[in-house]
Amino acid sequence: MLNELNDASPSGSGSAARKGRSPAFVALSSLAIVLLVVLGVYETIPAKPHEATASPPPDPIAQAIHDLQTSQRQAVDQLKAVQETVSSDRAEVKRLFDELTALNAKLDALQQSFASAQQQPSAAVQPTEPARPKRWSR
Repeated sequence: MLNELNDASPSGSGSAARKGRSPAFVALSSLAIVLLVVLGVYETIPAKPHEATASPPPDPIAQAIHDLQTSQRQAVDQLKAVQETVSSDRAEVKRLFDELTALNAKLDALQQSFASAQQQPSAAVQPTEPARPKRWSR
């Protein structure tokens, strides 16, 4: 009777169909089913957006404070550069002032020398008569 049920199956010979399936086919089929189940579960898990893993947007007040600090650092750096420039300019002005003072002193000395030369008595300035050459007498 069991043989009759097997012969009456709509798919044809049941034992022949079972004998035709190799263990590799069963293993590959099982593996495919497992992969489909894993993919199905994976698809049902909601994906996290990349932005959520990043830090949340900064607080506007914190951002303003950070911007102010950055601006303050830049202003301090610029102020230091200006101070260095002013310092070097002061040194240059001092050097030029000292040079100008020395030139003024030389000019005053020359003017006094010229004025005193003009005020000397005219006798000292007049040329004396040149001495006549002595003639040799014989």
